Amino acid sequence: MSRKKPSLISIRKIKQIDICKLCSFSTISNALHQSFRNVYNEGKQLIDLLSNFIFILFVILVPSLLLESSNSISKAASSISLSNFTFVKKIPQDGTSAIQILQPEGIDIDSEGNLYVNDIESNSIKKFSKNGSFILSWGSIGSGDGEFNHPHGNEVDQDGNVYVTDQGNARVQKFTSNGKFITSWGTHGTGDGQFTHPHGIAIDSQGNVFVSDRDSATIQKFTANGTFITKWGTNGNGNGQFIQPWDVAVDSNDLVYVPDYGNNRIQIFENNGTFITKWGSEGSGDGQLNKPAVIAFGLNGLLYVTDSGNHRVQVFDKNGTLITMWGSQGSGDGQFSIPESIDVDPSGLVYVADTSNNNVQAFTPNN
Repeated sequence: MSRKKPSLISIRKIKQIDICKLCSFSTISNALHQSFRNVYNEGKQLIDLLSNFIFILFVILVPSLLLESSNSISKAASSISLSNFTFVKKIPQDGTSAIQILQPEGIDIDSEGNLYVNDIESNSIKKFSKNGSFILSWGSIGSGDGEFNHPHGNEVDQDGNVYVTDQGNARVQKFTSNGKFITSWGTHGTGDGQFTHPHGIAIDSQGNVFVSDRDSATIQKFTANGTFITKWGTNGNGNGQFIQPWDVAVDSNDLVYVPDYGNNRIQIFENNGTFITKWGSEGSGDGQLNKPAVIAFGLNGLLYVTDSGNHRVQVFDKNGTLITMWGSQGSGDGQFSIPESIDVDPSGLVYVADTSNNNVQAFTPNN
């Protein structure tokens, strides 16, 4: 059977169709290529935008995170430092009338670790052993030898003699370690060797006695038997001036430290009263002071300060840099209500006169 050949017109139509198809495919391909290109360009722009955004976040956030991390480390270090001391005991440890302490203000520790406490309500001095056992008591209200009218500060010398500022009687009294009266000096007044409000007391390596006279804003220096040597200070806030110098302390180099209660600072002097430096500011922040009352020197020459208005103890180096602190207002273990006096025994045990809570608390360093 014979086949019919396609006509020339049919062939031309087929070619036109094929060409149209090819054109259509080319158009579609170009369109797809352009679409992919557009997507690529848009994606590239998006990636560039994200990269810039990440870079900005890195520049802004990383320093902030580092700072926050640093603050967290600092806070952690602060928390660690606050736990450097552990509560040990309260004195007295029982409630018998013979050893009650009512408003303890002055405390001091002798070379054997015995604790002497000024009980201002009973106008007596109470002596306790290192383990807190009651040993003896002496004194009563009055103006005779061995009697007191608000005994405020006390200090034990190298021979174990006890010096007491007899505030209401405007004098200093000196006793043996068993409470036997030795001598006294001072009368009421503002002259050399006189007092208006004898408060704190300290002894240097030569046996000289320093007394802070709160209301006359002076520090007076005497021999061990009460002979007047010199004095310095006036009322005010300048260098060497005071507003209620609450206490006086002497370091191992015989430099004299004065907690300037009303000016919320610590002042440091040569042994003869020449001003050296000062540090401290008013407040409740770390290292700030609110009515600094008493200074004691502990191991490594650190200064322990009863920050009475903030109900805490702060520890500084001799340049005034804060080392650690502890305490808050309250009546629990490790809490205080107007802590007045402080001392550190030869082993590093810290005693704090918690005046309004009527006890003395002891703390031990953890290191």
